[in-house]
Amino acid sequence: MEAQTVFTLARWLTCGIWAGAGLYKAFHYRQTIGEMTHNGVPFAKFLLIPVLVLELAGSVLLIANSHVWAVAVAWIAFILVATPFYHFGWYTPDRKFVFPQMVQTTKNLSIMGGLLCLILLDPSTPAYIVSGLK
Repeated sequence: MEAQTVFTLARWLTCGIWAGAGLYKAFHYRQTIGEMTHNGVPFAKFLLIPVLVLELAGSVLLIANSHVWAVAVAWIAFILVATPFYHFGWYTPDRKFVFPQMVQTTKNLSIMGGLLCLILLDPSTPAYIVSGLK
C-alpha cells in the first residue's frame, strides 16, 4: 500500500470518533451542557461552541487534507484537557474499580498516538514540529 493511501486512510479513520462526538453534542446540545457541568467543566455553555468547532471543523479539515498537523495538535490538546474531567474516575467512593473509565482513558491515549503519527505523516507539518517529534 502506498504511503499516500495509508495517510488518507488514517485521516478518514481518525475522523469517525470526532465527527460522531461533535454531531451527537450538536443534536443533544442542552444535555451536553448538563453533562459538562456535572463533570466540573467551567463555563460549559460557552465552551461547548469551540468544542463543536474543534470536533466538526477539524473532521472536515482532515477529510479535505488541509492543516492536518494543526488539527492533530489541537485534538491532542483537547484530549489532555478533557480526559481528566471525564475519565479519571477510576474508583467509586467505596473504592471499587471502574474498568470502563480506565478503558476510556487509555483509549484517549491511543488516539493521541495516532494523532502524533498523523503529524509526522503530514507533508505540510512545519520542520520545527517534526524535528521535535523525531
